[in-house]
Formats: sequence, C-alpha cells, structure tokens
Amino acid sequence: MTGKHPLSAASRARVSTGRLVGGLLAGVVLAAVVVPEPAAPAPGSVSGTRTATASTSVYRVMPNDPTAVVLGSEQFPVHGDGVGDDTAVLQAAIDEASRRGGQNWLGNIVGGSRDVTVGDGGGVVFVPEGRYRLSRTVDLHASVRLIGFGAKRPEFYLGENTPGFQDGNSSFLFAALRRPYQPGTPRTFGNNDTFGTGLINVDIRIGPGNPAAVAVRFSGAQMFLLQDVDIHVGDGYAGIDHNANLIQRVNVYGGAVGLLAYAASPGWQTTVLDSSFVGQREAAVRLHTDSKLSLIRDRFADAPAGIVATPGQAQRLYVQDSVFENIGGAAITLNDSESIPASSEPELVRAQNQLNVVNTGVAGAGALLTTLPSGRTWTGPGPSYLVSDATLGLRVTDALGDNERRSDEVFVAARPAASASFARLLRSDIPLPPDSGGWVNIVEYAARKGVTVGTGTSDDHAIFQQAIDEHDTVHVPMGRYLIGDTLRLRPHSNLIGLHPRQTWLVLPDGDPAFADPDRPKAMIQTPPGGANYVVGLGLDSARQTPGSVHVHWRSGAHSHLADVTTQFVKWHPEQTEPGDPGPGDPGYAYRGRHKYSFWVQGGGGTFANIWSVAGWADNGFLVEDTAVRGRMYEVSVEHHEHREVVMRRVRNWELHALQTEDHIYGWRSQAVELEDVHDVLFGNTVFFRVATVLGPYPYAVGVKDSSGIVIRGTRGYRPDNVANTRWGATIADVVTGRSVPELDVAYLAVGVTGPPPAPAGAVAGLDQPEITVLPGRSGGTELRVRNDGPGPLTRLSVTAEPPAGWQASAGANVERVPVGGTVSVPVEVHVAGDAETDQSIRLVVSFTRGTHRQSLPLTLRVRVTGENLARGAAVQASSVLSANVAANAVDGNRTGARWISGSTDPEPTLTIDLGQPAELFRLDLYSGVTGSDALRVRAFRVEALVDDARIPIGAVEQNTASPVRVALAAPDRVRVLRLVFTEPSPTDGLARVFEVEVYGIR
Repeated sequence: MTGKHPLSAASRARVSTGRLVGGLLAGVVLAAVVVPEPAAPAPGSVSGTRTATASTSVYRVMPNDPTAVVLGSEQFPVHGDGVGDDTAVLQAAIDEASRRGGQNWLGNIVGGSRDVTVGDGGGVVFVPEGRYRLSRTVDLHASVRLIGFGAKRPEFYLGENTPGFQDGNSSFLFAALRRPYQPGTPRTFGNNDTFGTGLINVDIRIGPGNPAAVAVRFSGAQMFLLQDVDIHVGDGYAGIDHNANLIQRVNVYGGAVGLLAYAASPGWQTTVLDSSFVGQREAAVRLHTDSKLSLIRDRFADAPAGIVATPGQAQRLYVQDSVFENIGGAAITLNDSESIPASSEPELVRAQNQLNVVNTGVAGAGALLTTLPSGRTWTGPGPSYLVSDATLGLRVTDALGDNERRSDEVFVAARPAASASFARLLRSDIPLPPDSGGWVNIVEYAARKGVTVGTGTSDDHAIFQQAIDEHDTVHVPMGRYLIGDTLRLRPHSNLIGLHPRQTWLVLPDGDPAFADPDRPKAMIQTPPGGANYVVGLGLDSARQTPGSVHVHWRSGAHSHLADVTTQFVKWHPEQTEPGDPGPGDPGYAYRGRHKYSFWVQGGGGTFANIWSVAGWADNGFLVEDTAVRGRMYEVSVEHHEHREVVMRRVRNWELHALQTEDHIYGWRSQAVELEDVHDVLFGNTVFFRVATVLGPYPYAVGVKDSSGIVIRGTRGYRPDNVANTRWGATIADVVTGRSVPELDVAYLAVGVTGPPPAPAGAVAGLDQPEITVLPGRSGGTELRVRNDGPGPLTRLSVTAEPPAGWQASAGANVERVPVGGTVSVPVEVHVAGDAETDQSIRLVVSFTRGTHRQSLPLTLRVRVTGENLARGAAVQASSVLSANVAANAVDGNRTGARWISGSTDPEPTLTIDLGQPAELFRLDLYSGVTGSDALRVRAFRVEALVDDARIPIGAVEQNTASPVRVALAAPDRVRVLRLVFTEPSPTDGLARVFEVEVYGIR
C-alpha cells in the first residue's frame, strides 16, 4: 500500500516558484506524481501565441490564494500515485471549500432562503499534478471549482472494476450538486438556482471494467464552466451527462456516448467550444430534452453516429465551424418535425425543431442529416464537402422586406472541399490564459508595499492601479476589494480571478465619482485596440451609483473578457405585488441606480460565459460605434427594466447563445435593440419571458436602419399563452411597423444582399419507411432520389441487404439524374415463410458525381405481424357471465378484465368485426386465470365470415398455453371472424378470455 507523501523540495519550488508571503500557504505539503502523457488522437485549437493541444496544462504554477483549499496540503494529504484511494480526502477538500464560501457569504444569491442556511458562493480547490484514484462518486457542491495545476494536468482515475460502476448508465464519478455543503440535507443535482460550479484544467480517466461509469454529471443555471479537461471513458458509458453554460477545450475519448445532452436549467443553451468527441461506440452526442446546444469549432470523429436525437423530442441544434470525420451513419440525426408529439398548438410546438449548420466540414460520413422516422436523408456534393448553410425549420428570407418569403423545407448549401482544409475551421479565436508563472498576486504585491488589501472598508484602487501599471498580469485572489476609481488597463494588461462568485471588485456606495449618469464612469476600462485578457471576476457597482459602468471595453479583436458576473439584482417598482417577493426569491434587496453594465465602445474581441444581471442599469450589454470583430459565446443578460442588449452603429459581430430573461415586473424589457447595425449574426438565441410577467411586449428584437441581420435559431414560444408569456413577434422594424410574428424561427434574414445560396447535394427517402409484409408474402415501396447539384448524378444504383432467408431487390440502375431531377426506384421485399420478428433492410444508394463515387445508406423497416386489428373492434358474445363482458376481450389488456361465457352455453362464441376487410396472418389468445395454469381454453376454431359463409381458417386442440398462437389460412380479405370454443375449459365449461389479438394488414 502506498503512503501519503510530500513534494520534494525541488518540486515544491517548481509548483510555487517560492512566492509564499506572510505564511499564506505555510505548512502546505503537496504530493507530486508524474502522469504519463495520454494518447490523444487530435490536437486542439490554436489561439494567440499559445497552442492548446490535448491535455495541455494551462496553469503550470499554482496561483496563491489564502481562501482556496489545496489538495495535498497537510490538512488534505493524498497518495497521488493512482494506486492509493484519494476519494475521501478529495471529498473532504471540496466540503471544506464549500464550507468556507458558506461562511464568508461572498457572491451569495439563495443562501438564507430555500432551506439554505449558509452562503452559496462556493470556493476553490487547487489540485496539484498527480494521479488520484477514486472509488465512488465525488460530490461537487454548488459553486465549488476544482482547478488543476502543474507541468501536466492532474488526472482523476477510476480504478479497474470499481464496485458501483457496473450496472445501468448513471454511475457518476463527479456530480455537480444543487446546494452548498450542509451536512444532513438532501443530495440533489444542480438546478435553476445553482451557479458557478467548475472543473478546470484536470483530466479524468475511467479504468476498464466500469461499463456504467459516467465521468461528470454537470447541470446548473449560470456561470458553470467545464474547461481544459480530457475525459478518457474507455469501456465506460459516457463522458458528460447533462450540461450547463460553457464546455470549452474539452476532449472526450471513447465511451458509448460522449455527451448526453439536456436542456440546461432552466431551459438555457449550452455552448461547446473548441472541443472534440472521438471514438464513441454508439454516438458522439445524444440529444435528450430540447438541449439547445451551440457547437462551435468542435470535432466529431470515428463513431457510428455523430449527433443523435432521442425519438419524439424537438431540438434546437446549432453547429458552426466544426468537423465531422469518419462517421458511420449520418453526421446528424433529428426527428421529423411532424412526428413530434403536441397535445396543443402542434404547429407552434413543432416549429421548435430547428437545425443550423454553418461553415462545417464533413468527410467520410454516411450523410449530413437524417430525420426519423421517415428516414429522409441529405448529403453534400461529394465524399468530402463544406456545408456553408443548412437549416431545418422555418426559414424566412428578406424578413421585414417587400419580398419576404417562408419555407420549412430542409435546405442544404455545400461545396466539395478537401478534408485537409478543415483544420482551419478549428482554429480558435480565444486566447489561452497567460502563463501563471508570470502572474503578480495583488495581495502579495500590496504586502511588499506595506499595504493590506481586501478589507472591504478601505479603498484598494491605488495599489491595484500601481500593480496594473507595473505588471502585465495581475492575479486577484478570492475576496472583496473596494475600488473607488476606474481601473485603467494598459494595452497588454491582464486581470485574472479564478472564481467570479468569490472574487469581487466593489464600488463604494454613493461615491460621487460615479454619480453622474451623463458622464458614465467604469469600474474597469480597457484602452482602444488593447489585447487585454480579463476573466474570473465579480463586479458590484453598489446601490446608488447612477453613472457607474461595470466594464468599459475598448480593446481590439484579440482581446478576451470571460467568466465575469455582476451583482444579482432585479429592477422592480416601488410598489410590488402583494406577497412578492416571496420567500426565497432573490434579487429584490434594494432599489438602485446604475448606468451600464458591459459597455463595448469602439472595441471587439471575444466574450464568453458572462452573466449581466444588475437590473438597475439602463441595459445589460451595450455595443456601439465599432466595426472591430466581436464574438460572444454564452452570454446571459437578465432582469432590466427596458432593454437587455443594445447595439448602435455596429458591424461585424456574432452573438452565439445569447439568452435574455425578463421577470414578473420586467414586461417592458425588450430583449434586443438594434440601430444602424449591419452584418451581425445571432446564433441559437433564447429570448425568454417568464410565466408570471405582468404585461405584453410587441416584439423581442426591434430594428432600425439596419441590414445584414441574421438570426439562426430562436426560442420565443411558451405553451398556452397564459397572461403575457409570449412576445408579440420575434422581430419588428420600429420605423415601418413590419414584423415577423412567428416566435420560433430556424433562419431569419433582414436586409441580406447578394444572391441567395444555391442548394447542393442529394436527398433520398422512401415513400414508406416502414412497410408490413406478412410471412411468405411480398411487398414494396418506392425510393426517391433528388439531385440538387452541382452537376448530374450518373450510374445511380440501389442495393438491398435483406436478413437471412428473405429476398429484397431494387429497380434497374439509372444512368443519369440531372440537376433538379428526381428519380424513383422500386424496392421489393419477400419475407420468409417462417419469419416471426420485424426486421430492417439496409439500402445503399450509390452514384457518381464528377469523378467521385458516393454511397448513401437508408433503412427500410419491415413489420411481419401487422397490427392488432382486433383492439377496440366491435365484438359480440353468445353469452356472458355477470359483468365479464365481451368488450374485455378486445380492450388491449392481456392480464386485466376478462370475457367469461355463460354457464349454460356449451359451445360459446365470440364474433369480431374488424371494421373493414383485412389480410389476416395470426391470432393470439390469452385465457385462463391470472397466476394459474388451470382453466385455460382447451380447444377452439377460427372461422371467417365471407358472403354469409363460415370458412374455417384456424384451429387449436389440447391447448395448455397462454397465449396460444394460431396461424390463419384466411381468404384474401376478411372483415368478420368468429371464434368457436369447442372445449372452453378442462373443468367447468366456461371460456375465460383475457384478450384476442388478430394480426394482419388492412
């Protein structure tokens, strides 16, 4: 057994670089273990001056933070060798980090209500390089972040054949929980009031013999972060189950499924950025409830299926700048919109089924898209192609214009492209963090100057500004820092925190410097064109600061602002509704005054995982006067009075997974305002109205003097319009009054000039994707192929692969299909006479386009029993005992109520009218007494009633089984049949029948 041990002196120096000040980490003992470099099939993305490859450690040196818990310290000694069990120590460290956050109340939102007696702001556990064997589920309490450091990432390892990970498919290694650490309280998963949890810069490996293992269960509402993680699932079940907010630079290898995707609480999007899913046994991603995934710069490879939706679910799926390689079936499989259940408002419900694929490479995949159950399949023009634009769902072109058009057909525009060219699609626009070995800790820096910071009472602005002026990268440990003036960053300044709910810059309340709304003043300001990197901070503009701005961003295209939140407060009137706010409803602490939250003026760059929820500001995110490239990923803007997002005089921006939300009093809060905005993309948006909102609003997006506005994917629908829960329209021109009233739109373009994209590729589908053919008989359907170009299809053929003993064939080859042409190929099936189970026949459509041969797989489902024609049919009995009526024999229940014949009826009968003539195949009879083999029907015959004649078509003698199966030798078409019970019972002469099932084809 391996003992727990400290680092060597040399290793300890390498980890901490000797920057231990004032006993900050006195007594820390760390266990350093070299982890073998994992075999990673694919490199990650390239960004800035640092290259992210699989398992790159982005934090090589541990950032010092007195509030953080350090795994491997004297309080939390570990083995770290992959042999000794470190589960209990890791759990204790996480418990302690949560306990510290519960005591300091920093970033608290729900603490003090909803049965939470401590603060819910969480904390940080630093994990040094090493290999940590785990043997049971580790609970990641609300808002706790595990952050690895070292030359190599630390690895959490589930040992081989670990008990508890063998059965089912939901044995989690890490589970993000809803609440902070409170011993004795119920254990529930993260929900719509869980914020800030993270797994960062760590790897996870599932050892062999754990088929039920899932690496991470990761659900929550805001500020969740799964970042810089490699997950080696092996023969385990899945890498990630549930999802929230931002999954970035995560690579999942192996497993049955890479990601089991669900709607993030409470129905928001999840952005998966710069990640990969490779080598899964079933599918790279499986979509469950409306997952609303934004998949950007992701790679899906070496799996039988790419992204697959569970049956009956609508999906809003957005894919951009990604690559599908070596996928056995379709890259994407969704449901036919018409197949999605909708008890009310079916058109509105089914409009939620949306797909966008933009600038994405496909190579070696069976097809681009298949929809089920129809099996309709779309592919691009060649074995390797770039999809410029593909949509499923409502497509509105020239919206608000004179030539507005609508279509709900699947649209695919693509061109042939070499797979080698796809590498450029995966190049990231997001820089890696600066080397942590060069960070300057503001607490240590201030101490060297004889200054104490983070008291929360004295102004820390001067020492902060001095550190920023002297050093490129300033690290802010967790705490509360009073900032009485603007922090002005230099062109290459970086300001880094590691937990936005525990690291707060706060304005002095009522500070006159922030009092003039006509002269907005920022807490943080960046210079024009700067390459700044600002992450991991909470910004609190206090209560009465009418001129305050959280961030005034003027940086250039290579800058980055991420993982930043504001204080949580909702705009509300002076007089609220009786009983409101209710117990546990956060956000009503004060009535305040602020100017802006995030103000981008003349700048750009990348913005990710931002939560703008200071509702007393004029708006939550303002972008103006810029043509600098800007990209937003997973930004939430909520609870303002009038406007959430405002853009004025802006060009060349993309806003991905933007989510807005009003609240009960926010009914006047417009989601987006655009004025003089051009060439801007909104990808996978959620414009949300709560069920309790008190008033209507005419539109979600208002535009004026704007062009080139493209909205790809929206959520605006809510079921059954109770009160004012729906927008009046998705978008409106505030000058002309024109609007697009549909609330769920896959593609909507305003003022987009130039020729529309031309469709390309081929579409194949069966007239009947499922046919019924009785054993020993033949049947068929038509397969149709449409050519959308470019160029003709030649030498088109269809091959069929039937099960053993069956026969299947397709019509003659087609020599040429012109662009725009459709051909029909008959498919014939002969079912073996002894067939008893339904089967599928694989069809392969092959054709040549140019010099390339392509194959397109489809599936024809064949039912061999037909349907139960007797269920619910009209039935008459020759006699009935008490209340055991004849209808019980055709009610669809094989074990419930029965028909029982009368005691004086020696040869009872049941006559069943099937409603219309049918081709019959088999009859199944369930009889007797529940739980007993006695009293089953012993003998009966089946007669067809044809032209007043009774024709015997089947019989049973000496029966002891239930059910008993009877092959029917019926005439071609039978409507009425009769069962004659010649020996109803072995003892008392009563026929006891639970159910009669008659199988055939109408």
